[in-house]
Amino acid sequence: MLCPYCKGEIPDDAKKCMNCGEWVDPAYRKPQNNEQQGCLAGMFELFASVTWFALLLIIAGIAVYLFLDWNGLVN
Repeated sequence: MLCPYCKGEIPDDAKKCMNCGEWVDPAYRKPQNNEQQGCLAGMFELFASVTWFALLLIIAGIAVYLFLDWNGLVN
């Protein structure tokens, strides 16, 4: 039979491909991390991304203000 990952020839009763090292038998494979984890996990990732973006904007704004103040361009 052919390995579904690397298309190498492996024995019909193989549990793991000797060419690429992937588990061929589904009973031995680990679950994929990219499976849908639910609505709350997606919302948490979005919240974290927006929070980091807002924090970076605040830091950039403070840096611009301090630069302008240091050069005497702010009243």
